[in-house]
Amino acid sequence: MEESFLRVATLDETEVAMIRALEAATGKHIMAFEPGLQIADLNEEQLQQVRSVEETLGVTLLVFEP
Repeated sequence: MEESFLRVATLDETEVAMIRALEAATGKHIMAFEPGLQIADLNEEQLQQVRSVEETLGVTLLVFEP
């Protein structure tokens, strides 16, 4: 069973305006996501490369299938 993960939603100008209005009303930052990404299956070498970059940059990377 493949799991689907969220990606940043593609919104038109009207939809973006709705989100911005909601941000203004709440005083909060809001991000819109939609389903559609699958986590990549990495081999050990690829996983070590990802971990190395994460450590160097001080971030967490999520790797998805194209």
